[in-house]
Amino acid sequence: MQRMRREFRFWYPMDMRVSGKDLVPNHLTLSLYCHVALFPERFWPRGMRANGHLLLNSAKMSKSTGNFMTMAEAVSEFGADATRFALADAGDGIEDANFLRETANAAILRLHAQLEFFSTALSGEHVRPAGAVVPPAAAFADDVFANDINRAIVDATAAYARTAFRDALKA
Repeated sequence: MQRMRREFRFWYPMDMRVSGKDLVPNHLTLSLYCHVALFPERFWPRGMRANGHLLLNSAKMSKSTGNFMTMAEAVSEFGADATRFALADAGDGIEDANFLRETANAAILRLHAQLEFFSTALSGEHVRPAGAVVPPAAAFADDVFANDINRAIVDATAAYARTAFRDALKA
C-alpha cells in the first residue's frame, strides 16, 4: 500500500491529459467524472486538451491505402529534429494536423543552414578586431537584432505555455 501511495503521489495531480477529439464524449469525460468522484480537488487534473487527428500529406492516414507513417519511420527518414519541426508546423488544437513531407525536408535544409551559420560565427572569422570602430548603423542593427531575438523568445515561451506549438515554431 505504501508503494502504491508513493506512486500515486508522484503522478498526481496530473498537469495535463491529452487525447484525441473522438475521445471527448467518453474517455475524457469519464476521467473527469472519476477524478471528481474519487479524489479531493487537489488531485483533479490541472488541464485537459483534445487534439485533432493527424493527416499525412493532406490525406487521412490509413494502413489499407498505404498512406501511413509511424514515428519511428518519420525519425528514420527525416531525423528527430526535422520530424519535430514538421509536427509542430502541422497544426494545433482540435483541427486535424497535416504532417507534410516537404515541411520535414525543408526543416532539414534550414537546420543544416543554421548549423553552418553558427559554425562560421563561432569560428571567429567574422569577429570585429579589438578596438575597431563600429559605425553607428552597425551598432543600431545589432540592437535591432537583439531586440528581435528577445521578442521571439518571449513569444515562443508564451506559445509553449499555451501548447501552441505552431506559434512557438514561427516565433
